[in-house]
Amino acid sequence: MRNKSKNFVLVFVTLTVALLSLGCAEVSVNPDANVTAPGIRVDHKFKAYESFEYSADLSSQTTLSVDNINGEVEIQSVTVLNQLLIFGEKIVSSDNYQDAYSHLVDIRVEVDELTGELIVKTIQPEFSEGRSYSVNYTIKVPDQMSVYVKNVNGKISGQVSVPTNGSIDMKLQNGNIDLGLPQSTSAEFSASLLNGSISMQNLTLYNKVETSKTLRGRLGEGQGVVKLSNTNGKISVVGF
Repeated sequence: MRNKSKNFVLVFVTLTVALLSLGCAEVSVNPDANVTAPGIRVDHKFKAYESFEYSADLSSQTTLSVDNINGEVEIQSVTVLNQLLIFGEKIVSSDNYQDAYSHLVDIRVEVDELTGELIVKTIQPEFSEGRSYSVNYTIKVPDQMSVYVKNVNGKISGQVSVPTNGSIDMKLQNGNIDLGLPQSTSAEFSASLLNGSISMQNLTLYNKVETSKTLRGRLGEGQGVVKLSNTNGKISVVGF
């Protein structure tokens, strides 16, 4: 019985050390930023996941730029917020668990805090060697912050306020753009795509010019700018 107890303790300690060695999501940020990595999990579809969080107090930054490759980017404008908050997840898919997990380190998220602008960028291998890499972002921003998002494959979504004389600019190659705008939005609006459809609901668009691939006009007084572009997929805009 005593030998069995010792063996159990040894196995428990070994597993604990192995778990502690998993590490954190790699996020390159300002050293004063608050970054944590809540955890890693692997599911039965041979995908490994690693979550991360980022927060920064904003001073002179009035613009957020997000540059992603594969995954979903969701932007939420918050009225009484003086910080930028990011909740994200890195994902690697492979033909076995160990390979997927071991290549989570291939994905990096870089955050640069510049004068007037904060840039979030996904860095991943140029050649996947049979794996797939993606990062999902949920980002909360102050409602007076301009937002620029560029994504290749996946989705761009959110409920966003357009700052006075500010801009919301979203570009996607493959997937859907689903954007919610306040009915009080004041902005020059344009949406364009190559293959797919464009729809707008619960918003009044003045001086509307519409084709099968474009939609342009003015929301309210037209003080700001909303520009949406997609190659393959849908663009959907809904007023709230």
